[in-house]
Amino acid sequence: MPIDLRRDPRLIAVVFATVAVPRGRSRGADIAAHLADVSRRVNQVFAPALAEPFGPRSDGELQGALSDPAQAPLCVSLLREWLAPTHIRVGIGIGAVEPGADESGRSPFEQASAAVGLAEREHGVIRYLGSGQAADILLNAICRLLDPLITERTEKQWEAIAAYRRLGHQRAVAIELGVTRQSVGDRMAAGHRREVQEADTAIAAFLAHVRRP
Repeated sequence: MPIDLRRDPRLIAVVFATVAVPRGRSRGADIAAHLADVSRRVNQVFAPALAEPFGPRSDGELQGALSDPAQAPLCVSLLREWLAPTHIRVGIGIGAVEPGADESGRSPFEQASAAVGLAEREHGVIRYLGSGQAADILLNAICRLLDPLITERTEKQWEAIAAYRRLGHQRAVAIELGVTRQSVGDRMAAGHRREVQEADTAIAAFLAHVRRP
C-alpha cells in the first residue's frame, strides 16, 4: 500500500538509483525491462520492510522506500549485484514521511534525489542525506572510501560475490561457475567483498539508531 505523505509519521529510507552511463554512451534498450525485473525481486525480498514498492521511474531510474532505514545498505548491495555489470549510482534519503519533516525542509524523496546529484558531482556510487548534518558527513565519508572498491570490480568479481551471497559456500560457487575454489576466493578478495559487507553492517547499525527529530 503506498505511503500517505500527509499522515504517515514513520522514519523511512527512500532509495533512488540511476544507471550510470559512461560519457559518450547511451543506455541499452533492455535496461527498462532489467530494472523492472530487479524491482520485483527487491519487492519480494524486502516485502515486510516496504514503505513504497520499488519500480522503474523513467529512463534508467528506479525508486522505492523502506520503512526500516537499517535495511538500506543491504538493499543497495543486492541491487548492485543483481544489476551487474550495469553500474548504478544511488541516493538514500532518510526522514519522516511528511514534507518538511527534517532540518532542511526537504522530504526524504527530495533528499534521495539530492543525494544522487551529490554522488554524481563527486563521481561516487552512493550518498546519504537527511539523517542530520553530522550523521550525513560521517556516512558519506564512509561512502567515499567505498567508491573505488565498488567501481573497480570486474564482471567476474561481481558474479562470484553475487553467487556467494546466494549459495553461502565457496565450494558451491566454484561448482556453479566451473572454476576452482581458490579462484572464487581470489575474485571475492579482489572485489573487496568482506570490506564492503563490513561497511554495510556498520552503516546499518548506525541507521538503526537514527531517530526522527
